[in-house]
Amino acid sequence: MASAPGRLILAETVYDMIRQRLVSHEIEPGTKLNINGLAAELDVSPTPVREALARLESDGLVVKRSLAGYTAAPLMTSADFGDLFEMRLLLEPVAAARAATRITADDLLALEGHLREMRRVQHDASRETLRLFFLQDALFHARIANAVGNALMADTLRRFHAHAHLYRLHFREESAEATCVEHERILEALRESDPDISAAAMRSHIRRARQRLLPALGDADHGAPDTDPTQDGSYDVTT
Repeated sequence: MASAPGRLILAETVYDMIRQRLVSHEIEPGTKLNINGLAAELDVSPTPVREALARLESDGLVVKRSLAGYTAAPLMTSADFGDLFEMRLLLEPVAAARAATRITADDLLALEGHLREMRRVQHDASRETLRLFFLQDALFHARIANAVGNALMADTLRRFHAHAHLYRLHFREESAEATCVEHERILEALRESDPDISAAAMRSHIRRARQRLLPALGDADHGAPDTDPTQDGSYDVTT
């Protein structure tokens, strides 16, 4: 019988593997998910798969319907997409500002490592390389959120990033370079322990990320207003 720690590690691994398949579109949005089939593919029992799907339902990445089981969540509507980035604009600059006064030397080293890995793979558009790029991107943002010391905020932001990454197949090489440059600005502000500039750099990054992903929503959204709950411009930075 597996030990409790071993079981927890297995459940976490299965969760991460299915989550990656969802956000990379290896499992397409709207696809019906077969628990036994996934268990066979991952060479595990159905139990950790069920646990993973329950967590992914709470993340909003899968949907459970009575008598129909689980399906991969559909892509967000344009309204949902706007709501997502509105919330990111409200929370992530605050997280960056707070992290600036609490971040440790180990946190900064980890952020440097994530950015270094992103730069290493940014010019290769293969599926596996994109997976690595976005993994490091997610880890970069998660490290900043975790540095705040607010578990609820960190968990909320992790879920937001999962949804944003559903659109990553529309990512291009020039977007990867821009993302790295924006992450470098955030990192530099954090190194200087400057809350205002950290918030400004994060807000600028999120607004630009939103613009880069708009084409994924179709031409109808190109003329949509850039929803930003902070219209005073106090955190804008020069590009």
